[in-house]
Amino acid sequence: MRDFLRVWFTGYVSPTKFIDGFADKPAPHWGFYAHLLRVFMDSFLLYLPLFLLGRTPPTPSYVSFISTDTYYGALVWLTPIVFTAQWLLGGSLMHVILRLSGRSSDFDRILNITGMGTLVVGAFLIFWDWLWIIAGSVDQHWLGYSHLLIDVWGVVITVVGLRKRLGVPVWLGVGMYLLAMAFSMPLAIMFMRSPL
Repeated sequence: MRDFLRVWFTGYVSPTKFIDGFADKPAPHWGFYAHLLRVFMDSFLLYLPLFLLGRTPPTPSYVSFISTDTYYGALVWLTPIVFTAQWLLGGSLMHVILRLSGRSSDFDRILNITGMGTLVVGAFLIFWDWLWIIAGSVDQHWLGYSHLLIDVWGVVITVVGLRKRLGVPVWLGVGMYLLAMAFSMPLAIMFMRSPL
């Protein structure tokens, strides 16, 4: 556990040391543990408190069986499902692109890299969102723009990981990350909601 925490916090200062920190760890185990930790933090440290505070999302529910008034409560159990689907779809897309381009790939390592990377970025985003919720001075659009800027760190971590562990060129790593984001975006638009 101490080793996991040390590697996790290394991700905020050095992508190279971060990737090296779990290079010899079981794959996709570490990515899976990191992913689970990230989704439960979102569910229980962001959406559950918002629900208990009686807040409602700024965008109405697109799902007929969940009302907008209780949507944050539904996100407590829906977030793990949606984020897990995005993680697996994004990793699958990267794996398929590498295989179709004739490059070697390792799906388990991809899931390790992306799972650990999303923990680093996702945990910071929870802290970031609460800063803006408490300040009350920004809307969902500006919060979304700030998330895109913060996500650049996720791109850096993933690209470094793909280059170091699978020999993927930087340009291809960036392209695959952006495609994976675009590929999983419809799920986010359909089910997820801004905390502001």
